[in-house]
Amino acid sequence: MAFFKKKPLTIILVFIAILQILLFYYYTLSVDREYRAAKADLSSQAFMLTSNIEERASIVKGVSSFVQTVGFDAGPSVINGYLSTAYHSTNHLMNMVIAPDGIIRYLYPIDGNTAILNKSLLLDPKLSTPGMIQETIRSRSITVDGPRMLAQGEYGMVIRQALFKNNSFEGIVSVTLRINDIISHFLGSNSEAYITGMDHAYLFGSHTENKGTLISIPIRFYNQSWLINTHLDPRAKWNALISVLLVDFSFLSIIASVLYFFTRQRRFNRELEQVVNIRTRDLRISERLYEKLAYYDSLTEIPNRRFFMDEFDRLLKAAEPAQTFTLFFFDLNRFKEINDTLGHSAGDRVIRTLARRIHNANLPCRLFARTGGDEFVMLFQDLPRDQIPEMAEQLSAVASKPLIIAGTHLNLSTSIGISLYPEHSTTKEDLLKYADMSMYQAKSTDGQGYYLFDNQLREKLQQKTMIAKYLHSALENHEFVLHYQPQVNAATGDVIGLEALVRWNHPEKGLLLPGYFISAVEEAGLMTQLTDWVIHEVCRQLAAWKREGLQILRTSVNISNSWFYNRNLIPMLMSIFGHYGLAPDCLEFEITESTALLEEHYPLLQQMRDRGIIVSVDDFGTKYSSLNYLKHFPVNKIKIDRTFIVGIGQSSIDETIIKSIAYVASQLGYHLIAEGVEKREQANFLLAHGCKHVQGFLFYRPLPAGEIGPLLKRLESAMKAGTAGIDECKHANE
Repeated sequence: MAFFKKKPLTIILVFIAILQILLFYYYTLSVDREYRAAKADLSSQAFMLTSNIEERASIVKGVSSFVQTVGFDAGPSVINGYLSTAYHSTNHLMNMVIAPDGIIRYLYPIDGNTAILNKSLLLDPKLSTPGMIQETIRSRSITVDGPRMLAQGEYGMVIRQALFKNNSFEGIVSVTLRINDIISHFLGSNSEAYITGMDHAYLFGSHTENKGTLISIPIRFYNQSWLINTHLDPRAKWNALISVLLVDFSFLSIIASVLYFFTRQRRFNRELEQVVNIRTRDLRISERLYEKLAYYDSLTEIPNRRFFMDEFDRLLKAAEPAQTFTLFFFDLNRFKEINDTLGHSAGDRVIRTLARRIHNANLPCRLFARTGGDEFVMLFQDLPRDQIPEMAEQLSAVASKPLIIAGTHLNLSTSIGISLYPEHSTTKEDLLKYADMSMYQAKSTDGQGYYLFDNQLREKLQQKTMIAKYLHSALENHEFVLHYQPQVNAATGDVIGLEALVRWNHPEKGLLLPGYFISAVEEAGLMTQLTDWVIHEVCRQLAAWKREGLQILRTSVNISNSWFYNRNLIPMLMSIFGHYGLAPDCLEFEITESTALLEEHYPLLQQMRDRGIIVSVDDFGTKYSSLNYLKHFPVNKIKIDRTFIVGIGQSSIDETIIKSIAYVASQLGYHLIAEGVEKREQANFLLAHGCKHVQGFLFYRPLPAGEIGPLLKRLESAMKAGTAGIDECKHANE
């Protein structure tokens, strides 16, 4: 106190000096706080920009996977359909491109992008930055080209990836982003940030005049190195300075000012810590959410196919020489019927329940994932071979526990395909393919819900590959031929019709039956073309027999479900009949029971009936158990499947089913025919129960067209002579 009285000025000057120091410190902290806050916000925008561009890059990966799966030579409708679906399932894309050999053949959407269609990425300098296409091909990884002025006249960037097959360049896939979309969606419409190159050359963003302090954060992804920039608002410094001056001018209330300074400083520290904690937490939540969306199935919350494939690949690469893996690939039997009868929401509940049951069963698997639909995979490590049947039975038992969904009691069952590492293969793709094939083999194996891949299936796969190799050229080279099997009146032996049966005159294997190649035709997407050829060939042959003076017998043709879609069928058929001078009732179209049940086909089937075209249901009784479906079929005729005919004299159940079908068909006015008749007792049983029209080896085998003509002539001669029917059948089969 005495010192204060003696030297008050000194005390005041010291106090002022201390005050100025403190105020200057406060000013520095304030500016630094604004700087850090702006930088943190800029970091968030940088993360958002990078994440979203990488998300678009994942679309390129998806398109690459699709193209590598189907190949560049897949049908344009398949590729264009995929591009349309992929484009509409995401946002903020200008276009998606598939360029076989660097030439833009597939482009979606066309509107606004016609300037680049059919242009060469390798030759047209307007389509890329100089050297960028070569970098994409050389790096064999995703590259980002731009931002730059696009050939369409807009400012944007292109994300590309080159595709190779056996180290040979096959083409490029890409997606294009508009810079305006990036600014409005990725950076935000109110953002003052802008993007430059590492040399600070302006690329895009809100580039307004600002004399504040520059804040920059580097961004690196793929082949790009950018800076995201903003400026610290000069008003922030000015506001801090005003605060200092106010405190300085408030000399008389200096103590209050000091207290206010410390109070505000402490509050600022707490707020800054809260902001940092909140933003850190949000980033962690975003990372966890992204990981969950990327690697976990949203319906069942178990790992998805992507997670399984990545982890499976890692395990195989790290596997010891003596280590083994057992892969289970399984699905639910008749799951489609659950969706069709109870609805897709019930089907989703079934999938969730099944996944939860298997997860809670604690089976000793290393990985368990849902790969899509009702398909799941399980990977076991070092599972002894003799325990595989027991593990498959445990899995089947878990899945087959009774379940009540939507008030309906369901009994589930599974089909399991099994492949082994390294016994069957050392690659995950082959192991999955083998397990998938084994699963479908298990479905066709009675009494056993699982199947272990073996050499028989391997030969079947090799055979299928060999067939696919020649299939595309088979139609062009006229390698398909038709045989005709007569249909007879079992009581008289008279031929009342024919069935056209396709055969493949394979260049190496000789004459192949449909069971050998028809599934490969369906998978190759050639069933519609093959069916069209069969219809034309049958009509041509009927017209030829007509010119020879022979009676035209109604000829049946097997029609697949895919033939009904996206076609102007009725005018096409009438045009064919008119071209060959035939009446519509000369053909009979045989469709499967499952196709007949699709209500979407009913209008077309009814139109065919109205035009006089006969429609029959093939393989009746093999898919659905209720005869009640018959009254809904807009068809003329049903064919009893051979699986029931074989049971005549051996199975009372098969005989009862045949009697029921014959009775209901007679009551509803349907014509009836049975196929696969090989024994006289079978024909007699069918005759006794009202089915007089039959087809089978007992009467005739399928014959080439060159033998059918003479047969029809003999039958006409025999009719004129008063002898025909059974005697001619015996003669034909001798």
